[in-house]
Amino acid sequence: MSITGRLDGGDLVLRRTVPAPRTRIWQHLTDPDRLATWYGTYAGDPASGVVEVTMTAEPGEPSTSPWSIHACERERLLIVSSALGDQVWKLSLELEGGSDGAGGAAGDLTHLALRHHDVPADMVEHIGPGWEWYLDRLVGAVTGSRIPGMDVWDAEYMSRAPEYAALAG
Repeated sequence: MSITGRLDGGDLVLRRTVPAPRTRIWQHLTDPDRLATWYGTYAGDPASGVVEVTMTAEPGEPSTSPWSIHACERERLLIVSSALGDQVWKLSLELEGGSDGAGGAAGDLTHLALRHHDVPADMVEHIGPGWEWYLDRLVGAVTGSRIPGMDVWDAEYMSRAPEYAALAG
């Protein structure tokens, strides 16, 4: 498999076209129970501007960190950030197309763009495969198809690291 990410200045942008309405995808981004099916969960009141996110998809002890919510435009845009170690990760998720109905129409396609802002060049080869994995997990959760686990991490995702390294030059 080839990579789906591209660099846009210092931002890493990955895209997916999902055969589902925006409403369903949005629920998997913002409802803690649905978020848990592919990424993790959160606690707290999003209206406060900060939630505690616990990543549960990866092996090992789940890690929890505060995430700030910078923008939340229902079924269109979510911008969040968190300090992870000595780095700040700022992410934008944008949804376009697709219907806004919960049922959706036959052939409903929503375009999802994940933008990881200001990725250090030496981290692109690690961050890119990780977002490929998480986005494939999101698509699987939303559509009821395969949700990749860690059993395919090396073969299907880390094998893309050299292509991501080449993006960063």
